[in-house]
Amino acid sequence: MSPLLVLTGGLVFVVWLLYRDVKERPSVSPAAWIVVVWVVIYSSRPVMSWFADPSAPLSTHSYDEGDFEEALVSFAVIVAGLVVLWRRGARLRQVVEQNGWLAVVYVFWLHSILWSDYPIITAKRLFKDLGEVAMVLVVLTDRNSVQAVKAVCARCAYIGIPLSLVLIRYFPGIGRVFAGYNQDQLSFVGITANKNTLGMLALVTVIFMLWDCLDSRRSAGRPTDWLSMGARVAVLLTAWYLLVISDSRTSLVCAVIGSALVLAPGLPALRRRPAWMEVWGASAAVILWALNSRLGLQKRFIEGLGRDMSLTTRTDMWPVLLRLQDSPLLGAGFSTFWSGQRLVQIEQTFGDIVTQAHNGYLETYLNGGLIGVGLLIVLLCVSYRRIRGQLVLGAADARFRFAILFVAIVHNCTEATFYKLSLLWFVTVYAIMDYRVSDGVSDGPGVLAQSRAMEKLA
Repeated sequence: MSPLLVLTGGLVFVVWLLYRDVKERPSVSPAAWIVVVWVVIYSSRPVMSWFADPSAPLSTHSYDEGDFEEALVSFAVIVAGLVVLWRRGARLRQVVEQNGWLAVVYVFWLHSILWSDYPIITAKRLFKDLGEVAMVLVVLTDRNSVQAVKAVCARCAYIGIPLSLVLIRYFPGIGRVFAGYNQDQLSFVGITANKNTLGMLALVTVIFMLWDCLDSRRSAGRPTDWLSMGARVAVLLTAWYLLVISDSRTSLVCAVIGSALVLAPGLPALRRRPAWMEVWGASAAVILWALNSRLGLQKRFIEGLGRDMSLTTRTDMWPVLLRLQDSPLLGAGFSTFWSGQRLVQIEQTFGDIVTQAHNGYLETYLNGGLIGVGLLIVLLCVSYRRIRGQLVLGAADARFRFAILFVAIVHNCTEATFYKLSLLWFVTVYAIMDYRVSDGVSDGPGVLAQSRAMEKLA
């Protein structure tokens, strides 16, 4: 079959999916499309890379300087998001009051400009990451924030998943790349830049689509739209297929865990006694620890995934990076460890340009030192406590937030996605953040009552 014909059919399918989603969620503001553009850009590949020579090598200088046209695109989207927030009357004071620890974290990162070796690079990268926060606020300030985040995730999946399959199968020059230190490993990437990014796109799609399907079935007073349900299931199954062929084992394992966490709160026993979730989780952890010490389950599990105990040289790289850390307390500055002379030294050490530690906690330590890691852990714990309360109250998006937060914690054990612009970081920030309008505008039935109950729990 002609590749162009298949691509045309794929694009028609994508347009139909987007049309159905817009008709299905009439309460969502058109401003959600600004967030969709942002998320699609950072869950695929840089905009300018579609017009560049894919064989052109990345240099340390070009990584430090960035791409001016790419920066303009990001800046334009951020400005559009800020205009929306201004027109909606979003209050910075309210955002800070309701997200105190997140504000503390970003105040720390803002101050890191002062001790950074490359303050301009630190400032530029921090500004872009704050753009992610602005995009989440655009979702949270929508009249129906739950439907807004569903619209963003669904439209991103409807664009990314089918087109990735088409590019992999029929346009191998775009959808497949040779990677690895010797550029001899064939990787399926679809619309993304590498297999791990494709894995993250498929991972979030799996968790979101499962939650959306379950939530749609539970919607009262509305008959099931089986055509839309069939489209969701088709995208969900395609995402699972891409997870398998992408060879991104971290994302595959996290997709299984995330799916289980979406399903678990719906079990009758856990609905009646949510505290049993922690009991079961702690018991499973103790049992696995005991079995691992006797049977070596960790090694068997990792080898069963087609990996070795070095996690594809990750554990060999971590000690080297720790030796390059010359500021254990404060770190190098926001996302600045991989810059300047250090990046040159890393390239000379590993024979290639490496731009992440493949561990989110180590990455945070390199950029923010012990203080940065401590603030991150506090933020995750506070967020878990709040989401746990939302689960008890039956908040509409509590399952999704809970699954995403836990998946982000696990995913960052072998990948670095904290403070990294991506679809996974976007939904993680959504899970962490809260914004309740105080003038009586609500997201839907019961939200204000849940907010008051949450304040009592706090």
